[in-house]
Amino acid sequence: MIKAIIFDCFGVLLGNAYKVRLAEVEQEDPAKAQEMRSINHASDLGVISREESAQYMADLLGIDPEEIYEEQEKAEIPNSELLQYIASLKNRYKIGLLSNISSRERLSIRFTDNQLTTHFDTVVASGDEGYVKPQPEIYHIAAARLGVEPHECVMIDDIAEFCDGARAVGMQAIQFKTNSQCITDLNTLIDRGEQEG
Repeated sequence: MIKAIIFDCFGVLLGNAYKVRLAEVEQEDPAKAQEMRSINHASDLGVISREESAQYMADLLGIDPEEIYEEQEKAEIPNSELLQYIASLKNRYKIGLLSNISSRERLSIRFTDNQLTTHFDTVVASGDEGYVKPQPEIYHIAAARLGVEPHECVMIDDIAEFCDGARAVGMQAIQFKTNSQCITDLNTLIDRGEQEG
């Protein structure tokens, strides 16, 4: 039975400038794309600061760090339709946010006042925990903070590898592509769970 639904942030609740840029670089220079992943991974773990990450990324791409910040600001528009849907789930389910990002503080500045606390029962940022998706520990941390078992959770993420990581610990998972697809798939899982329950 589903008791909790956990949402990814970037690419689901907010646009993802890094993912767009990475896809472009991957086409032209796979080795450079791998370096981008390494920088991003270090930032997600909290090993390097946001400023260091932007500088390393800018140096790698031959641009100014300000361009990195501008890209992020333009892309990171809140997904208001999905946030409204999440609000409608709150009275029946525990709701979590699980993001590969350096800290919760970096998440809080991307949402309006109280959005994180009103929409989510827990917010797990990889850099605060020392683990990143798809490491199993981070999913277990999110489930424990919600007071449920992994098999009682659904993880929603736009990255297939991170969905696989959730399934590996016993969660159900939905790969986010569009709002309508995500909501339809989640409602199907919920209905099936209620019928089985």
